[in-house]
Amino acid sequence: MSPAASAAPPPAWQWLPGVVVGLVGIVASYALWSHQSETVQALSQARFERHAHTAADVLQQRVEAKTDLLLGLRGLMMVNPGLTRAQFERVAGSMQIERTHASIRNLHFTRAVPAAQRSAFEAQARANAHLDGSLPGQFSIHPVLEQPEYFVVDYVWPREGNEQVLGLEIHSQPANLDSLLRARDTGALVASAPFRSVQDQQGGEASINIRIPVFGAAAGDEAPRFLGTMGAIVSVPWLVRNMHQRGYLDGLQLTIDDLGVTSVPATRKGELLYRDLDAPSAEEVPPLIHDIPVGGRTWRLAFQASHSFATAQEQRQPVLFAVGSLLMSALLTTLVSLLVRRRTQALAYARLAGRAARDSESRFRAVFNQAAVGMAQVNSDTGEVVRANRRLGDMLGYSTEEMQQQNIRDIGHPDDQARTQTQIDRMLAGEIAEFRLEKRYLRKDGSSVWADISVSPMRPDGGPARYHVAVVQDISQRKQAEEELRYLAYNDMLTGLPNRRLLFDRLEQALAMSARHGSCGAVLMLDLDHFKTLNETRGHEAGDRLLRSVAARLRTCIDGDATLARQGGDEFVVVLRELGESCEEAATHSEEVARRILAALREPFDLDDGEPHHTTLSIGITVYDGLGEPAEELLKRSELAMYEAKAAGRNTLRFFDPQMQAVVAERVQMEADMRTGLAEGQFELFYQPKVAHGRIQGAEALLRWRHPERGFVPPSEFIPLAEDSGLILQLGQWVLQAACEQLARWSGHALLGELSVAINVSPRQFHESAFVSQVLEAVASTGADARHLRLELTEGMLLQDVEDTIAKMVLLRSYGVGFSLDDFGTGYSSLAYLKRLPLHELKIDQGFVRDVLTDPNDAAIARTIVALGTSLGLQVTAEGVETEAQRAFLERSGCHVWQGYLLAPPLPCPRFEALVRERDGREQAHQDA
Repeated sequence: MSPAASAAPPPAWQWLPGVVVGLVGIVASYALWSHQSETVQALSQARFERHAHTAADVLQQRVEAKTDLLLGLRGLMMVNPGLTRAQFERVAGSMQIERTHASIRNLHFTRAVPAAQRSAFEAQARANAHLDGSLPGQFSIHPVLEQPEYFVVDYVWPREGNEQVLGLEIHSQPANLDSLLRARDTGALVASAPFRSVQDQQGGEASINIRIPVFGAAAGDEAPRFLGTMGAIVSVPWLVRNMHQRGYLDGLQLTIDDLGVTSVPATRKGELLYRDLDAPSAEEVPPLIHDIPVGGRTWRLAFQASHSFATAQEQRQPVLFAVGSLLMSALLTTLVSLLVRRRTQALAYARLAGRAARDSESRFRAVFNQAAVGMAQVNSDTGEVVRANRRLGDMLGYSTEEMQQQNIRDIGHPDDQARTQTQIDRMLAGEIAEFRLEKRYLRKDGSSVWADISVSPMRPDGGPARYHVAVVQDISQRKQAEEELRYLAYNDMLTGLPNRRLLFDRLEQALAMSARHGSCGAVLMLDLDHFKTLNETRGHEAGDRLLRSVAARLRTCIDGDATLARQGGDEFVVVLRELGESCEEAATHSEEVARRILAALREPFDLDDGEPHHTTLSIGITVYDGLGEPAEELLKRSELAMYEAKAAGRNTLRFFDPQMQAVVAERVQMEADMRTGLAEGQFELFYQPKVAHGRIQGAEALLRWRHPERGFVPPSEFIPLAEDSGLILQLGQWVLQAACEQLARWSGHALLGELSVAINVSPRQFHESAFVSQVLEAVASTGADARHLRLELTEGMLLQDVEDTIAKMVLLRSYGVGFSLDDFGTGYSSLAYLKRLPLHELKIDQGFVRDVLTDPNDAAIARTIVALGTSLGLQVTAEGVETEAQRAFLERSGCHVWQGYLLAPPLPCPRFEALVRERDGREQAHQDA
């Protein structure tokens, strides 16, 4: 396309799609504005109706609340018909209506007086004193009306402001008279029509009188005598204003009309009880109507919103959405117009680019087919070979046509595929422009060929790369030469074992791994006994055959991750890794390997001369932990130990450290002593008290070994050995039986019988298939109360067969046995499993308790454990409490159960029982004081 053509103005039809999009956008904006407006209005109306419902309920409740006052006064009058004015005023004054019922103008008793008793009643009323002792000397029935029966306000409270009410004759107020007669006739609480009270004759506020009839006791078959009514004058405006002050009518304008007696159909609009000053008329804003019953009458509440119940932000939403939609429409209009124009230009450029691409393809094909190295064009997504030259086909044993049917991933070596694909992904993502690496391809006959490949992406016009080109060069001969040199440099030619150079490399790796993982290993130096004699008597060829046979036999004696090397001559070295976390464990395992080697070498060797040959080894062992020992020093130590073995008569082993040998012997002796101790009853239980809120709640039973010669042996010495040797099963069973027997002995004691006993259970014992039956058998055989037995488990158990653990715990829990999670916070408990476990208690590890006052991290961990346990409904117990300050901190954090040296160390049973009695006695004395 010429520059002139590019600069020509676009035809008018290109703008038509943009105009259409703009019109559609305007219509959509209007629809969105309309929808949002309706949504906001509906939301505001719903909130208004909900608020009005609530206000109507509150108003009705507040009116009904006055009923309780009247019922109380009526009950007093019915019990004591001769109730005096002072008694009435005392009871009414105690109700504090001015504070709790501000809308009540007065409480009053209206008495029914026959016309014949008028004079006597007035005289009696004047003699009936007020609460302060004064007499109502001016009392008279007013206004003066001639009636066959009078209804006179006899008692009123408060007196202040109601002086005119005392003696008022109700016939003068038709609304009040109607409510009194209805109360007398129906016997129910009634409300009057709105009226102006005596106090408000000059004002415009409406009041109602709520009345409840009072009848005297019936005489014989006669009907109960009507004494009068107990009533309350309620100011409706005061009642509504109080609701405004309390916020019940926020945003609402209220109009209240009295529609009359409920049983009589309303024939008129009703009398106005209350109307907010600024409330609009019903014609201006249609109100929300609620009818509520009040004392046999119907009140109509008309609610109108004084403002929108939608927030300012919600009211702005329709406009904001409409403006946003219009802006989006404008952008889309502009974008569509530009896209149409760009498409027209792109079609023109595409025609030019097509011609250029065809020319470029011709040049590329010529270079591709004539290259002296292998080349392939590959689909980057699928790995399919689009084209390949003859040189690559010859390299892999395929014709050119066969190559185009291959997938580059299928003919690549599987071990190299991941590495190659990673580089391709990085190249396609733009992280690298191209890459080069060495990899293996599979020939058609199944053999592999090493190649040096260079890969570049094909990006037409700078777009995304769908294809890439690989340049492949055969480097098989170079690789073969490198492998031979590497083997000669690191392996012994006679035996094929690693030589001294590779041995040092492997030993350095083992030391680094040991330091990183905190584990121990061992180096074994092996030397053939009397090898020189064999060389001298039967020749060096026989010696070489023996070395090869020894190497083959040694391979069968060690694990796959160990290193077996020939250091030179008749010396071999074995490097053992990851033998345990302590040097003692490493020494034990290395001794087992060494004795296995000695046993294997005792078998005769066939040296191809028809005569069997017997040989032995001397072995020196040194243990390492990777912390500072250089590889050369370890070899020297093991060599010195090997020479000690030869000096000891050959065909044996020695450790470099004499103390290490002593430790191994000591472990063997201690295991034998433990078996004897179990048989002779040298083990016993000590009890460390557990305190809850100042009282000893129970104890943790701890195993102690009283050795006849060594005295008390620390549990840290014999428990690990018991775990390794399997004796922990017998020890655990003994502890379980002894604890149950002690619980049974305590059960008859009023004080000790309330204590619980916790015992530690090893993982190996817990995961025994018969563990549940063993526990139940111990409880049943001793007569112990299972509810006082606690089994303490460690977090490590949760990581081994979780479902089996939960099943066993649930079964034992159903029999009453409790569970504690010991040393909580030091393992890797899953909270998901923690919720499923039927636990009774979490125990905070003493490692956190020790530094709670000085280490903020330990303090935070302790608080977190307490909070977690409390949220799960578990008792949280702190271990290792040694100071009062630690106990006080834990108590402030919500942990009220603890054990530790602050109270007592683990005690023999008699001393523990004495401590419980002593603490209980002091507590009783304190309570008595």
